[in-house]
Amino acid sequence: MFDEPYRWVEAVSQRREYIEEQLRRSSPVLGASVREGILYLTFYKRIPKVYEIYDGLAMGSIGHPADIESIRMMLLNAAHVEGFQRSPKDVTLHRLLLFSLSPRLKNAFEDIGASPILVRSLFAEAGKTMEEDRLMAVDFDGNIEEEKGSLSVAGSSAVKDRIQERLGSRKDKKATFESVLPELFEAYLYGVYENPDLGLDPEGNVIDPAKKKQAIRRVFEEYTPNACLLDRKKGSLLPVSLSTLMEELSK
Repeated sequence: MFDEPYRWVEAVSQRREYIEEQLRRSSPVLGASVREGILYLTFYKRIPKVYEIYDGLAMGSIGHPADIESIRMMLLNAAHVEGFQRSPKDVTLHRLLLFSLSPRLKNAFEDIGASPILVRSLFAEAGKTMEEDRLMAVDFDGNIEEEKGSLSVAGSSAVKDRIQERLGSRKDKKATFESVLPELFEAYLYGVYENPDLGLDPEGNVIDPAKKKQAIRRVFEEYTPNACLLDRKKGSLLPVSLSTLMEELSK
């Protein structure tokens, strides 16, 4: 079937369209560097999306649960082997993604005869300071994106662009996680809903405040919040309560 190059290219293009369609309705995962570490925020229906990989390393993913678990276990094993054979300090996000995950995803994506891996992930590495924090997104085809301060993964480029626009407007880049959490939720909200659904005009001006409250209520009714802090001092992933945020939103 793939004796001619253009047929393979066409098959890969169709494969990309299929995977993107499967991911389109996924709930986004957001991450931001804060004083205490790196803050994750997302919402899920069945299975939590944020996991610890190794000391100071975490991942948040969208996609098929079986594929997410497969990737998680692969990285867990790779990290512990690396830590045992070399040293725990040698286990870095850059090495895990560049030499373990990215090649596997690229090969799986280009192998037309095998099932695709339906996963898009946001990885975090908490440094000793905020300047040393790393946020890296890995797509289903193995491509890696890295940003400072904040990053997200979403089911479509349109949703991600809206989220990144909100994250880019953060005022205090060195705020605590308590103050950044509402900003992440606001960015999440503006990502999954378009302006009319939030009671905004095309320029983003509020014309119907009730619609935004309805949208917030739908998020908490239909999904379970999944907020975690990759603690800088402890190096572990800690759950974060959204009770204070929900109280503020209900006013």
